[in-house]
Amino acid sequence: MAGMILRKTGVVLLTILKWLLHAALMILKLLCTGLKLFLLLLALTARVVLSLVGVAVGD
Repeated sequence: MAGMILRKTGVVLLTILKWLLHAALMILKLLCTGLKLFLLLLALTARVVLSLVGVAVGD
């Protein structure tokens, strides 16, 4: 009886741990995607500003 309770408790704890890790990985993926978009917008803005100033970009 005690073994069955311990086994079910372990399964529940492992399931909770699995969902926490899944949530952490999704948050990390969202942060990386947001950082990538920010860097792309920063590069685009820098290119536009430099072209307005008159500096040749990439040549």
